[in-house]
Amino acid sequence: MSLIKLDAHYVERSCVGAVHLSIALNDGTTVVFPAPFLPLTASLAITPHFAPEGDSGLRIDFTHWSPMRYGLTDTARFPVALPSQELAMRVARAFDADPATTWTDPPEQMQAWLRSWTATNNAAPTT
Repeated sequence: MSLIKLDAHYVERSCVGAVHLSIALNDGTTVVFPAPFLPLTASLAITPHFAPEGDSGLRIDFTHWSPMRYGLTDTARFPVALPSQELAMRVARAFDADPATTWTDPPEQMQAWLRSWTATNNAAPTT
């Protein structure tokens, strides 16, 4: 049996924080909740993909993951869901380490970085 233990809060300099997701359901209702995540470092994580389902449902997809940066100064999710935890971890670490990128880059710029990175690293295609 496998186990995935997700956190929803972090502690930084004696402050407790959370990354909140806002998702519009198909019936027009907006749901805001603390995003569960799998920490990689003290400020880097991956989070499962969330998507509306039916009129008022929300699906948590554990087959797709997004990199995430969290903390008191930088909190952002990568705008692409990747097809595995392993790929999401590699992308999170590479994006975070690249001096030419920031977690506040526009989504289009992050997606362009990802296309270049996947081509350079022979990584699986993204969805």
